[in-house]
Amino acid sequence: MASAIPHERLAEIVREAQMRTGVPVTAAALHVEGRTAFAGAHERPFRIASITKSFTATAVLLAGLLDDRQRRLLSHTAGYRAERTEPLPPECAGLWSYSNAGYREAAAAFDGEYSDALRELVLEPLGLRHTGFETPRDAVLGTLPGDIVTDPSYPVERRPAGGLWSTVSDLVEYGLVHCQQWTDLHQPVGEALGAQYALGWWVRDGVLDHEGSVGGFQSLLLLVPERALVLAVLTNSWKGSALIRHVVEDLRLELPSPPAVNLGSIDGTYALDDLEAVVAGGSVTETETEPLTDTRIERRYPLSTDATLMSWRSDFPRADVARISWVALPRTAS
Repeated sequence: MASAIPHERLAEIVREAQMRTGVPVTAAALHVEGRTAFAGAHERPFRIASITKSFTATAVLLAGLLDDRQRRLLSHTAGYRAERTEPLPPECAGLWSYSNAGYREAAAAFDGEYSDALRELVLEPLGLRHTGFETPRDAVLGTLPGDIVTDPSYPVERRPAGGLWSTVSDLVEYGLVHCQQWTDLHQPVGEALGAQYALGWWVRDGVLDHEGSVGGFQSLLLLVPERALVLAVLTNSWKGSALIRHVVEDLRLELPSPPAVNLGSIDGTYALDDLEAVVAGGSVTETETEPLTDTRIERRYPLSTDATLMSWRSDFPRADVARISWVALPRTAS
């Protein structure tokens, strides 16, 4: 991985990415070579969505609760559906499949409230004063298609999978600690989408990262531990993934690309619960219900089996099974 871009260019890169994508509010921070550069609304808290998962896994480790069952839950290898602790359908059994329900189950092991445990074990010791579950007064609000501004409320029971608010400053501090310790959380457990998944982190050739998407927010936290490099990008738009991709590319962060694969005959409709994906002619049309707003959202994007950011990548691990948005889906129609 290379990053020869001066710190001073981060603000320019973020501004250009906002103009290209139309994302209303963005914050970014890049720490490398002992210095941190900031861009955008870097002092304001955004919802960080699934980046919360690494915080939950960290709390499980620090509480001394990390047993084999917790490893399966925190690595999405417990065989649960995305939002329910029910088994995947037979076609998908044994496959890695992203599960928010698994993280909720993992957090049930704490004595007392999960939110209290996370604050006492992680947030307070690290001095992360701008990270927490209650909506801050100066919080940035998310936006969905049609410029719908989302209600910032978040169900308490869903918090372990994606409920935190944070700032890019706090995320850099948190990321730097992960660059130095807690390596047990960085050991791969499951494989999917040409990469490996540890406990709350994707792992690819020395790079740790996680993306988040919920309620009109999309986000990225990326670490290169051997260089003490941390990149945090937060957006308040359903188009945020495109902005994040532009920022990563323009910073010349050369993420390892997985090899292309022979897809064979993959066109068809794949669905499970409320997620449906139609694969046809080299593109994916994905439809799902946004969990916080109950809004039905449709996304159309090119089919990619070698994208470097996981949110842009799909794979087909078995005949009649696709992994779209990281979730294993059986084929329901050709």
